[in-house]
Amino acid sequence: MAKEIIYENYKELKRAGIIKGATIHINYKSFGFKAVANLLITVDPSQADRLIEYGYKIPDIYSVHSIGPAGNIRLVAAIKTFHQLDEIKDSIKQKFSITEIKTLIWTDVKEMHENLTISNPDPTKTVTENTINQDRYLKSPVAHGKNEKLDKIDFQIAEKLSINGREPLSKMAQQIGISTNSIIKRYQKLKKNGVIKATIQIDPTKLGYHAIAVFFTAFTTHADPTDIIKRISQIPDIISIMKTSGDYDLQIFAMIKNIDQLLDIREELTEIPGFAKMDIDITRILNKWPTPRQYISTF
Repeated sequence: MAKEIIYENYKELKRAGIIKGATIHINYKSFGFKAVANLLITVDPSQADRLIEYGYKIPDIYSVHSIGPAGNIRLVAAIKTFHQLDEIKDSIKQKFSITEIKTLIWTDVKEMHENLTISNPDPTKTVTENTINQDRYLKSPVAHGKNEKLDKIDFQIAEKLSINGREPLSKMAQQIGISTNSIIKRYQKLKKNGVIKATIQIDPTKLGYHAIAVFFTAFTTHADPTDIIKRISQIPDIISIMKTSGDYDLQIFAMIKNIDQLLDIREELTEIPGFAKMDIDITRILNKWPTPRQYISTF
């Protein structure tokens, strides 16, 4: 496909409000972070908005938002030590009326935005038959960040691009205080080594999505995780699979258009042998996806 045609399609999607901007995914381990922690917090509903505001002021927090019933908050933090995680939890407990904090540690991530069913689903077809092959423009390749020493400037580049993935490199060079040529070389190296990956942001609501469902699953003793993950990856509108430590083995994220689709996805998941238990959370979808600083695919 000619570049001119792609660019015209891109401009049309922007005019329609479907494309909202650009950001990057980050390989946190490359920057010295030990893990990414997902905290599920139950707080006094009257304090929920204040907790969200407070969460974004904590260093290395890249997502805080309300989920499910009032007072239920999901906070995602990149941590360099587990002591840092304890400090985050203690700080929240000291300032707010907390009923419970559940912690899941993401050990590996598989992003699959190519699974989105962009077209209007045909009600006469199954969920699987409605999938579009979008590998050419949405697929997130697996990236393994090379174990090279990164410095403060590399992290500043990643931070600025996470806020605006199309930030001019010349402007960034001025703000950081180094030459444009140095910024270009560093940026290209970060991309080549799988440390960052540029991605467009869309408004899922323009495509008919209204919610995100999160499935928390645990394996049976004799389950084959590789086969389970392979089968999950084939289900349309499942966009992320997180390997976790703790009470669950996987955290599965799906974009949802309606209740029938949610039930179909749950049914497809329960038909996969090897799950010992499955819990579900549902939250209203954000109008810009992916959110900044999401974890790059590691498997």
